[in-house]
Amino acid sequence: MKKYLILFITVFTLIGCSSDDEDNYHLEYVPVLSAEVPNEFIYEQSYELVITYELPNNCYSYYHFDYIYDGNSRIIKPIAIVNEDIVCSQSTIGGEFSIFVEALQTEPYIFKFWQGEDDQGEPIYLTIEVPVN
Repeated sequence: MKKYLILFITVFTLIGCSSDDEDNYHLEYVPVLSAEVPNEFIYEQSYELVITYELPNNCYSYYHFDYIYDGNSRIIKPIAIVNEDIVCSQSTIGGEFSIFVEALQTEPYIFKFWQGEDDQGEPIYLTIEVPVN
């Protein structure tokens, strides 16, 4: 009986790991349209930033965001999952997400919200500087 159980588990595992089971999606950055950011931070207090993004069509679903530290700058890039198995609509879809930031530095925060790339492939950012008091 133990041999049959091991055989069953082995066969089930091999079938579950079949190469026919391809993932038909990928992750992609999507542009920020706008960001609600306070005019100033007070040191050691927390704040909510509300970011509005745009998805090109219904094949895209908001997934998460990259939050990259670069000195006093914070680069924020929304990420979407792109489903390659469905027929996509032509209409864009807007959405928003929040980021909570605690002001733990006395220097101004420089937020760079990713908006795409220019013709040379260089990133374009909506840049907002927030002083800390």
